[in-house]
Amino acid sequence: MPPVAAVSLVFSLVLGVVLWIYLIRLSFARSSGMGVVALLLPPLAFIQLLSDPEHREQLLVLFVSILLFSSIAALER
Repeated sequence: MPPVAAVSLVFSLVLGVVLWIYLIRLSFARSSGMGVVALLLPPLAFIQLLSDPEHREQLLVLFVSILLFSSIAALER
């Protein structure tokens, strides 16, 4: 694996963990049930939190960054 692909893959994994922790934090701030959903089904919590205009921009920036680094890692293989 080329170094660029390895670094991009690590960045995408780290950003994925950051996004998941952010989802959990926001979901538990809304309700305990939503927090449990974020722990067990993160995509469902992500879709639910996209309806919140306060946090939509931050969530989308993290998500697009993950997609960007993942695609760089896939193209460099």
